[in-house]
Amino acid sequence: MDKKEKKNNKILKKMNKEKENNIKKENKKTPKEKLINFFIGIKEVCIKDTSRMILFIAILFAFYIVINLWVRSLNLAQIDLTASKRFTLTEQSKSIARQIDNDMTFYIWGFSENSSPVSLSNITDLLNQYNRENSKIKYEIVSPDDIEKVQHFSFESDYPEIRGVANEKTSYISQGDLYTYDSALEIVNITEQKLTNAIVNLSNIEPTNIYFVEGKTSFTLEKGLSTLSQYLESENLYTINSLNIASVNTIPEDCDVLAIMGINSDFTEQEANMICNFIEKGGDILITNDINIDNPEATYSNFQKILDEYYITLPNKELNEAENMRIVNYSDYAIANIASDHEITRSLFNSSRFPYLLISGIIDQDSEKMLTNNIKSTPLLISSADAVAIDLATKETEDNEGIPYVLGVALQKTVESGDESRAVILASTTSFSDASIDNGITLLINSGSGGANSDIILNSFAYVANKGELYSIRKSSQFTTYTPTEKQDRLVRILIYSIPAVIIVLGMSVWLNRRKLK
Repeated sequence: MDKKEKKNNKILKKMNKEKENNIKKENKKTPKEKLINFFIGIKEVCIKDTSRMILFIAILFAFYIVINLWVRSLNLAQIDLTASKRFTLTEQSKSIARQIDNDMTFYIWGFSENSSPVSLSNITDLLNQYNRENSKIKYEIVSPDDIEKVQHFSFESDYPEIRGVANEKTSYISQGDLYTYDSALEIVNITEQKLTNAIVNLSNIEPTNIYFVEGKTSFTLEKGLSTLSQYLESENLYTINSLNIASVNTIPEDCDVLAIMGINSDFTEQEANMICNFIEKGGDILITNDINIDNPEATYSNFQKILDEYYITLPNKELNEAENMRIVNYSDYAIANIASDHEITRSLFNSSRFPYLLISGIIDQDSEKMLTNNIKSTPLLISSADAVAIDLATKETEDNEGIPYVLGVALQKTVESGDESRAVILASTTSFSDASIDNGITLLINSGSGGANSDIILNSFAYVANKGELYSIRKSSQFTTYTPTEKQDRLVRILIYSIPAVIIVLGMSVWLNRRKLK
C-alpha cells in the first residue's frame, strides 16, 4: 500500500469518525433542540419554494380535516366545565340506562343550536352518553324534509319536542319541560331528569309502590304533601298511593315503602301490630314527625311500638339553635348539618347546601340495643354543637354538653327471614311539606337559594326503596348571567386581540424571509 492510499484511508476513517460523532451528538440533542431543527428544516424546504409552501399548507389543512372527522366519529361527549356537571350524566341516570332491556328511540324535532335555554347539542350530547351506557337507547333528529316522520308523529312547526318510542309506549317531552325556575327566578336545567324519567317510562322497569298512611296523620297527599307527591311522581320511579290505616286489616301485598308522615293521633294496637308485621317481613318504611306544640303532654304508645322496631324515640323536645349563628333569616328555621357521607347525603356532603328545618324535634337512639339486635344506624342530619333541646311538657332546657343532636337517621335491620328492612326517620314533617317560609317560597322548592330539603326527602325515599345510589340526578344548576371581573375581562380581550396579531406577525415574518432568500 503506497503513501497516497494510506493517506486516503486515514482521511476516510477520520470522516467516518466525525460522522459517527455527529450522529451521537444529534441523538444527544434535547427534544427542544430537535423541535427547533425540525422547524428550521421546514423553513429551508418550504419558504424558499412557493409551490412547496402551498403543498405544505394543503397537507396541514387536510390533516386538520381528517383529525376533525375522526374525533367526530368517536362520538365523544362535550367537555363539561360547569361546576355542577350540568351536561354530564349522573350515576343515577347511568345506572337506569344500564338496566334497560328493550330498544327505544328518541325523535328530536324543532330544536337548534339557537334554542334557548336548552340547545340541540345539549340534548344530543346527553343522549349520546345514554347510548354509551346502553346501545339500546338511540336518538334521531327529524328534519322538516322527513315528511313521513313529521306526519306520523304530528310534529308542528315552532313547537320543539322530543318523542320517545319503545314498543307500544310513547313519552312526550316539550321544550318547556326541559327547564324550570328556582326561588330566585333563575332558569334551572332539568333536561337529564326528564330524559331519564322518559327512559324509565318506556322501559320494562317495575315502579316502586309507595303507600302514604292516612287517617292518623295531619298531612295527606291532597293536603300538605301535594308538592312532595308531584316530585315523587315526576321521578317516574314510583306509584303513589294513600292508605287509610283504620279501614284495612293488613298492609297491601304490593306495598314496597310505607310512609308515615306527621301523626296527630295514636295508632290502635291492631294498626301498630299490622305495621310491625310489615317491618318484620322486610318491609321498608319512612317516618317523619313534628313536635306536638298544641298538646305537649300527649303520648303515643302504639306509635312508639313501631319506633321500637328500630330502638328509636322521638321525644317531644324542641330543638333550639338560638345561640348559634347558623340561623336562616327567618327565626323559626334552623340549618341542619349534614352528618355523614351516606347514600342519601352524598351529593350534599361538604357542599354549601343544607336543609332548612322548621321547628324541629330530636331523635334518641338506644345504641346498645341496636348493636345487640344487628341494626345499623347512620346519622343523616345533626344540629350544631351549641344546640339545646326544650322539653315542651316540662319547659326544661336540656344541654347536650357540646354533642350535636341527631335530627335524621338511616337504619338497616335484618329480620328473621334474613331479609333487610330499611328505614329513614326524620324529626320534622313540616320541613318536607307544602309549608312556605316568610317570603312565600315552599321549602321543597327552595333549592335555588341553597336549601336541600327536596334532595333529603327524595333521596330518603330512593334509599328505603333500595334503588341503589340513585340520588344525584336532581341538579341545582342554574343559568345565571355571568359578569366577569375587570381582570377576567382584560384577559379575554388580550386573548381575542393577541391571537390574530400573532398570526399576522408570523405571516409577515415568512414574507420577509422569502424576500431575503430571493
